[in-house]
Amino acid sequence: MKATIGLISWNAKKMLADCLDSILHKQWRYAYEIVIVDNGSQDGTIQMLRQEYIGQSQFPIKLITNEKNQGVTKARNQIIKAARGEFILMLDVDTLVLPGALDVLVETMAAYPKAAVVGPKLVYRNGQLQLSCRRFPSPLNIVIEGTVLKNWFPHSRFVKDYTMEDWDHATVREVDWVYGAAMLIRRQYLDDIGLFDEKFFYLYEDIDFCFRAKKKGYTVIYVPQAVIVHFLDREKKGMFHPLLKEHIKSILRYLVKDYYGLL
Repeated sequence: MKATIGLISWNAKKMLADCLDSILHKQWRYAYEIVIVDNGSQDGTIQMLRQEYIGQSQFPIKLITNEKNQGVTKARNQIIKAARGEFILMLDVDTLVLPGALDVLVETMAAYPKAAVVGPKLVYRNGQLQLSCRRFPSPLNIVIEGTVLKNWFPHSRFVKDYTMEDWDHATVREVDWVYGAAMLIRRQYLDDIGLFDEKFFYLYEDIDFCFRAKKKGYTVIYVPQAVIVHFLDREKKGMFHPLLKEHIKSILRYLVKDYYGLL
């Protein structure tokens, strides 16, 4: 098995079906499997998967069901433990995989033997670039990104250096981290890097994983030739949303653990 595609679902039946269809209705060069973790959905997701997808597709599909929402990192670790692939693609449910993307990610990983993570080019529904590869954030970056300050100083060099928006995103490049919405992980290095830190319930777990990978001497590669549509506007979501408490906890853990290195 070349790669495992890992999906987490929580009351997102329609998006999950669209995402699966974007994968299953295309031809691929390599052997893939899909592992889905459902975090306690109450919208008929499990019934849909069993009736329409499991055992009826070209890919093996494994379903793991949790009684309640365990959070992103626990579910991702469940995917890793169930995966049989040489590589593991963590893919958010609000994505559509465009032709060739999976194969390009796998081939890029093969071309960069020190890469622990490879991330695709993410675009919005209208095809506009999503700034999905970044430098590691400083405390000021976090404050600006999560508040109206970013709108007040959109052309600040401090903002643009962090988001890398002045770069054309047209060539393969080593970066600090890529969005966890679509990140291919090399299983071989997980014993050294470790699994996802389950104390990050939501957000910053992707930054922490890439931070630990680079600290161990591995690289994170951005490859724009692999394109995936990502609906969520993470940049404008900001600091204030329904999971505010968990978001703040994740920010503090990243700063204490990684940025300041106190843990």
